[in-house]
Amino acid sequence: MTREEMDELFERHCAAEAANDVDAIMDTLAEEVEHDAVGDPQGTLRDPAAIAQRYRDLFDAISEDKMESIRRYYGEDFFLDESEWHGRATGMFLGVPGGNRPISFRILHVCEVRDNKISRENVWLDTAAIMQQLLAPA
Repeated sequence: MTREEMDELFERHCAAEAANDVDAIMDTLAEEVEHDAVGDPQGTLRDPAAIAQRYRDLFDAISEDKMESIRRYYGEDFFLDESEWHGRATGMFLGVPGGNRPISFRILHVCEVRDNKISRENVWLDTAAIMQQLLAPA
């Protein structure tokens, strides 16, 4: 894939996440995808139903206002995207009640691509920043 094709794929993926559209998200993922939300007790998921449920659980926990890409790096069959995420913790997020608090954190996506789809999505969150915001006195 070209850089432009990777950008278009990732933009579709992120737009679907922002819209809480699980079907559209799953459409950007390869049939045999590996989904790794680093630190999630479920570990790396490969079952599409489990991945879709992971997204539903995430949408119950947080609500995105915007995600701003800071920089992106490319390889022949992968890309890395460093972004800043802004939104609200509306439910239980990382085991902490969100209380509808505003939160912002850095997020790193490491994605492999195959056949114009994301074949591996590895997501890293700045959990220290998230915890500082969720546990700060109101």
